[in-house]
This record gives sequence, structure tokens and C-alpha cells, in this order.
Amino acid sequence: MGGIRYDRDSNEIDHETFMFEDEITSDNISPKLAIEYQFNENLMTYLSASKGYKSAGFYPFAAAGYPKSYESESLWSYEAGFKGEMLDDKLLLNADIYYMDLSDMQVITQVSPVAGYISNAASASSLGFEIDANYTLTKHFVLFASIGYNETKFDEFQDALGSYTDNYTPFAPKYNYSLGGIFRGIGGLYVSANVVGYGKMYLDTANIACQDAYALVNAKIGYEWDNVDIYVYADNLFNKNYDTKGYFGSYVMINPEREIGLRLNWRF
Repeated sequence: MGGIRYDRDSNEIDHETFMFEDEITSDNISPKLAIEYQFNENLMTYLSASKGYKSAGFYPFAAAGYPKSYESESLWSYEAGFKGEMLDDKLLLNADIYYMDLSDMQVITQVSPVAGYISNAASASSLGFEIDANYTLTKHFVLFASIGYNETKFDEFQDALGSYTDNYTPFAPKYNYSLGGIFRGIGGLYVSANVVGYGKMYLDTANIACQDAYALVNAKIGYEWDNVDIYVYADNLFNKNYDTKGYFGSYVMINPEREIGLRLNWRF
């Protein structure tokens, strides 16, 4: 099976502070081809190839004399995997491997250690795999886990400060994982907890600033009935500190701290 999609994106900006006004339009064609094979009612495998894009946009903070707009970024993605139900349908297992070819990447291109602009100056490739599983231990208790590996590097990229070819792209952890469970008791009462972890990642194209591997713990307790879900949650339960972004090698943004709250969801 396959298909093709056409998109035309129009973006406008009117930035009073920088006295910058502009409009940019981009056209993108995104084909997709997929092949599936069903071995039996519990196991299927698939192959797919598809093209995607990231829309053009603006960066009004660009260094003086450099463009404040950038064009679309595109990527081809190739994937193979399987989905299965095993052990009397108690185990749901999905796995896939993928390769991505990115071109005209939108990257911060530095003209000095503290100034730059966004351009379509880079290409990169990404190779990885993902596995996730759910296991029904009892009618009340379900375990879930996932693991992923990713290696994304620049195939070509250079700016005024040097060449970054074969460097890792920023904000792409080498691996990620999750492990948790949910217990459903009497009525609609439930309790869940999970740990999510991320491998080392770089915060800049020069691969100087980095965030070491870290893990976060999340939990919640709630009650569901009909189309209502009310629960108390705790994200980043142990208040782990980690860096989330870096800019021009000079400063970073710190992650959100521990958050505890009450939420009510109403499904229509």
C-alpha cells in the first residue's frame, strides 16, 4: 500500500522588537510505500519507506547581515519491524529498525562563539532500533517496558567555527528506555509508576557541551469511571536536574523541576 501527500505551508512574521516583517511559502511532496505480511492472527511484519519534512520558518535573532528565514528540511525514512501477541496474548511485543537520511537540515550556523543564524547547511543520517513490550501479569497488574538506540551524525556540516562532519547531532540521546507498571484495583482505582532514562547527548554541534545519561521517575494514583479520569500525579518525583538545551556554547536551559498536581480528564 502507498500514498502521496502534498503540502503548501505559508508562514508570516511581524516582529516589532527587531523591526522584522516577512512571509515565506514552501511546497512539499511526501510519498509513502509500505508492505505488510500477516504470518498469522498474532504476528505480522512490515517494510516501509516514506518522505517527511519540517516546514520553513524564521529566526529573527539572526546575527546582523545574515538571513532571518530558512527553507524546509526533508528526510527519507526506511523502516522494518514486526508486531506480535504471544504467551496466550499476555505479551504484546513490537520491534523495528530504521534508517533516516536528512537533507537541508535546519541548523544553528555560528558566525562567532556567541552569534549565529539558522540555515539549511547540513545533512545527516540516523540509524537505530526500538523495542517495546506489555505483559499482563494478572488481570489487575500490567508491566510495560521499552528500549531504543539511536546514532545520528552529520554527514556534512561546516560553519565559520569549523567542520562538524561525523559529529553527533545535538539533542539526540544515544539510547532511551522505560520500565513501569500499572495496578488496577477495586472499581476504577489505579496506581502507576515508571522510570524513563536517556543516554548521553550533546547540546551543540561541536560536541563540547553535553548532558550525561539520566533517569526520571514518575508516578500517579487515580480513579476512572465512565468517561472521567481524575488523578494525582508526580513528574520527576526525585527532582532530578538535567540540561535540556544549549545555545552557542555559552548557556543552557535547565529542565522543569518536580511537578505534583491534580488533573481531571473528561472524554466526550
